[in-house]
Amino acid sequence: MKKIITNCLAIAAVVILFTACKKDYITGGTGEDTNKYANTTTYDVLKTSTLYDTLVRLIDTAGLKDKINSQGFTLFAPSDYSVLSYLNARTIYVQATINANAKFGLDSLFYYLRNNIKGTRDSLLMYLVNKPLSYNNLTDMGTLYPTELAGDTSIVSYEYTRNTTLGYNSIVSGVPQVVYFTQLWHHYDLSATTPAGLVPNTIGVHTLVKTSCITTKTGLMNALDNSHTLFFYGTKK
Repeated sequence: MKKIITNCLAIAAVVILFTACKKDYITGGTGEDTNKYANTTTYDVLKTSTLYDTLVRLIDTAGLKDKINSQGFTLFAPSDYSVLSYLNARTIYVQATINANAKFGLDSLFYYLRNNIKGTRDSLLMYLVNKPLSYNNLTDMGTLYPTELAGDTSIVSYEYTRNTTLGYNSIVSGVPQVVYFTQLWHHYDLSATTPAGLVPNTIGVHTLVKTSCITTKTGLMNALDNSHTLFFYGTKK
């Protein structure tokens, strides 16, 4: 994955990568033993997969290992593909506004993290919730939770789905559920008529959790869909 991050900044490459590396969804945490990491810290769970090797480097650079391993915390983990999307989006921006030949690569991101430029280091905390969010804590409508980023709020929901690509089958009586992590850019009132699934894109970003409620020694981990862009960059309206 390091080679992907460092060498594939072209938009065309991103399209190819997302097409070639699309993963099957694991709905509701089934299809994988989500308790097999019960004796492993959340940080060390990330280190077991090459899909998160760049995220681990970002955490190390930001000095957030101990924070990630705080007891009872839930991490919503962006994959290396999320980092790649971010680097591409930042490259497009700097080429349009600063230098047509400039690139925003990992070295730039590490520099931003080390110096907390524009709150980059702090922004990683938007993926942490100070509560073990197991399925028993989650509802279809969603619940508001403050993240560890000061002043930031998210909605975590466990929604019923009739999307066949997410496990629904009309011949089965039960309706599957999947977890969503919704980053809020503005205030949002949850109610029976305004659940998490109806958050407008002017208010927040409704993001699928690909694998949910992985139990670790220190808390819980959820793997965000590969289509997510790190820091939800470019989505604030």
